[in-house]
Amino acid sequence: FDDIGKYLEDSAKFTIIHPLNDAIPIDRKIPSSMAKNYTYIDSRRNSGPEDGSQTALVSFNPSILPLNSDLDENLLDYLTGRYHPDITDEEADQVKYLSIARASNGPHGCGSAMPRYGYNPREHSYLSLTLLDYYLQPIPNASAIVLAYQAMLPECYRRRKMKFSPFHDYQVIAVRSTKGNPKKDQLFMTASDVNTKIFPIDIRRVPAPTNSAEGWETKMTNDPVPMISQDPSSHLFYGTGLQVRFMKNVRPPNETDCELILNYNAIDRMKNYHFFDIPNPNGGVDALNYVELRPHFTRNLRPVNFYAEKFEKYGDWELIPGGTFQSIHNNGARNRNDVILNQFKVGEPKQQFLPPKNFELKAMNGRGTSCCVDLDFGKNQTFKVGISHTHTGVERGYLSRFYAFSAKPPRFLTVAISGPFCLGGLDKEKDMNAEMQVFPAPDLDENRLHPPNVTFDCPHITFASGLIEYQADKNFVVISYGVNDCYSRSVVVSKKRIIELLDIKGTEGWRDWDWD
Repeated sequence: FDDIGKYLEDSAKFTIIHPLNDAIPIDRKIPSSMAKNYTYIDSRRNSGPEDGSQTALVSFNPSILPLNSDLDENLLDYLTGRYHPDITDEEADQVKYLSIARASNGPHGCGSAMPRYGYNPREHSYLSLTLLDYYLQPIPNASAIVLAYQAMLPECYRRRKMKFSPFHDYQVIAVRSTKGNPKKDQLFMTASDVNTKIFPIDIRRVPAPTNSAEGWETKMTNDPVPMISQDPSSHLFYGTGLQVRFMKNVRPPNETDCELILNYNAIDRMKNYHFFDIPNPNGGVDALNYVELRPHFTRNLRPVNFYAEKFEKYGDWELIPGGTFQSIHNNGARNRNDVILNQFKVGEPKQQFLPPKNFELKAMNGRGTSCCVDLDFGKNQTFKVGISHTHTGVERGYLSRFYAFSAKPPRFLTVAISGPFCLGGLDKEKDMNAEMQVFPAPDLDENRLHPPNVTFDCPHITFASGLIEYQADKNFVVISYGVNDCYSRSVVVSKKRIIELLDIKGTEGWRDWDWD
């Protein structure tokens, strides 16, 4: 597993440690001088007011959204700041990506193993946002973190009996929401715990903190999350350079049960879903959108919709046209009459390489991790490629695999699957910003990937939450991932190396098939 991961990383243009979001206040960070002190780190999760406002935050499980010509000009101007007279064109030109991550007070792996249970203060899981330049470096004073659950459902946040957050890992995607507009003009946020919720979101760069929405003309008219709070004890929002707003009302009519409100906003009852779009095969500018429920093993997906005239309240848009819930009480489980099964009759393709001999590994059931980039496999064949994951067993170590699928509807068949591999942790010699990863715990030998009968030279958990094309060189992709639930890392690796792992011998017949 580790040899394959190293072989992949050997093709890297560069690797980088993502610093902690600079919007996080100093009193909510672990000082570097205490990064080796497990007792202190643990105490920063289990002390202070019950509201959790003094607990320390760490950040992991990143993804990156390219800010490129696929986006509508207005959306792009809001994100880069070009719309604002106090942000220069030179400053706007610096912005190439939006980084999304989870900033959390626990559970995390920056000290001793920190379980989710057994802590008194409330669990915090912030949506972390940072603008990045071409080299994936953060742009100073262009970041924010927000407790999205509290912002959208403050009454639920106040009365929620359990102190656990219903939002853990976040993604932000750009979609086409306007018929006849070929550009992506709306952002959506997904938030996962036991299931995955999805909500429209607006984000714009501002030169200084403000609570005003003046000049912000989108399909939402709600007030932004306050950047300047009248309550000095507020911990809803931190940041100076990014403004955020959500829909006015995410509650279905007459629904007051907080768990059910979230379930009504769920994609389905589980998580690890991927969205992708394709050009309409019947012509026209309106793309077709899909959500990949499971990438392989039992591969299936469904069509989804993002087109709407406005995003003000629940019901203004319908994610699954005509879709109904099988059981809203079962984490928002939906009826599956619209689900497309995407398998060959003989099953999915075999892995390109297998686990080590005598290594016991439960069936890799192909849960989603990140998707999708388009890769040219030659012979005029372009396939979409994603990353899936599985657990190694009771130890819950993480292994990844690449998979490729046809972009031809209606079945989008899986054409290739690599073998399992793991990604690397901190490389003090090569990683940009290596000095900013101050916690020794996630990279210690005892925290290597260690299924029952062998130890591998990679972290126990590497969750590849982001996969995009690198904008400065389209021959490379950026794989972003969390390391042992403690810090974030990205590797900018060659497309050719990924293709090689999907076709080890270069003889796969699927390259020649007519997928039309």
